[in-house]
Amino acid sequence: MSKRLIDYGQGQMGEQSEDNAEKLKSFMEHNPDAISIVDLEGRTLQVNAAFEEFFGWANDELIGMPFPIIPEFLKESVNELHDQIKSGEQKKGFETVRQRKDGRLIHVSISLFNIQDNENEPCALVFVYRDITKQKLAEAALKESEQRYRSLVEVSPEAIFVHRNGIIEYMNPMGAKMLGMDSVEDIIGKSVFQFVHPDSRESVKKRIEIMRDEHKAVDLLEQKFIRLDGQVFCGETLGLPINYNGYPAIQVFCRDITERKKTEELLCKSNMLSAVGQMAAGMAHEIRNPLTTVKGFLQLLRENPYQKDYLEITVSEVEKIEVLANEFLSLAEPEAKVWESIQLNDILDSVITLEEFQAILNDVEIINEYKACNASVMGDPNQLKQVFTNVVNNAIESMPNGGKLYIQVNDEGESAIIRFIDQGCGISNERMKHLGQPFYSTTEKGTGLGLMVSTKIIHEHNGEIHFSSEVGKGTIVDIILPITGIQNEK
Repeated sequence: MSKRLIDYGQGQMGEQSEDNAEKLKSFMEHNPDAISIVDLEGRTLQVNAAFEEFFGWANDELIGMPFPIIPEFLKESVNELHDQIKSGEQKKGFETVRQRKDGRLIHVSISLFNIQDNENEPCALVFVYRDITKQKLAEAALKESEQRYRSLVEVSPEAIFVHRNGIIEYMNPMGAKMLGMDSVEDIIGKSVFQFVHPDSRESVKKRIEIMRDEHKAVDLLEQKFIRLDGQVFCGETLGLPINYNGYPAIQVFCRDITERKKTEELLCKSNMLSAVGQMAAGMAHEIRNPLTTVKGFLQLLRENPYQKDYLEITVSEVEKIEVLANEFLSLAEPEAKVWESIQLNDILDSVITLEEFQAILNDVEIINEYKACNASVMGDPNQLKQVFTNVVNNAIESMPNGGKLYIQVNDEGESAIIRFIDQGCGISNERMKHLGQPFYSTTEKGTGLGLMVSTKIIHEHNGEIHFSSEVGKGTIVDIILPITGIQNEK
């Protein structure tokens, strides 16, 4: 190669020492970048193998030819560039495009310098090309992505802004509108805390610290903000740490939920009014029946004051009203109670004794199957007795033709399970969905409040109540309560 350079470029490059020629040869052969050497008139003297592969031109095709990789539209500017290099300037990392043999344009980064002869005069120009096509494509894709993202941000219906150290550096038009600003420029450079309500400033500071110090995103949080005119509004925000213009920053997304909050409040009030209306209608319906009876028999008593049967029926109906009123009262906030340790077996035995007569009348056999433990729980014995009695009563009423009621007590670790298994008519899946609702009962005489009250009591005792049933086969009621102590029977 060096011999060819000297032979061809005798007049172009002048005399080169053998040492310089060897250095040039080594530089070209071992360099992964495409390299070409041209004379001062722009004719090719030599290219390396990387150049041949990169541009598709063979070395022998190029010798003595004007440089063919310069696109037509760049030739004038290239001539100016060559003049600069001839005068002794060097260019490094100069980005432009060059043309392959097949006509395809490729992006390159070029470093240029001249070669001097023994008299220190420029005799040739060296071009080192590096392929940056992938880099340019990636940059173009990134730019397109950024433009697309910016377009989405600009038209987003939610406020999006970026701040660094609490100072706003970017905000989209919706953000400016949300804060009552005429334009985005009005808000750039202002502190985010200028628009944060005092009630929310501490939470905002903590969230900023998490994003800044721990480099973590923060979840949605409802906060209060202040518009430019002083109006307070509710917003949902989430934020994440990002790099903005080369520096760490925080990006925040904010949605104005003021109207949603108003709608929720109206809906809540509407639901409350609806619930109160249903309760009032149900209570009026339940009370009206015994009141009608009371009224009728009082009229009869007025005509015949010595009829005791009338008086007894009247008292019975008044007692029904009293029971109904007590059930409603029990749904209110409970009074302060002193809980005590309760032996489940003992309280269940007392319930069985209480309900035994009713069971006999309905030909129902109550069978207790307590396991080899006597679990104790903390609670109000009267309330738990009320729950168990209600469950047993419902079971007995579900077996008008007789049957068996099994009452089991098992312990499972830290919980006791009290299971009631009857052989009654069962409850359909459709009716199971409504269990616990007021005035929805599985029995003809029930109001549905007993089960509602029972569920409330069990929850107050940190327990659970579950139902499973099959029509025609019976119902299973599981009551789960936390155990405070277990004593093994001997």
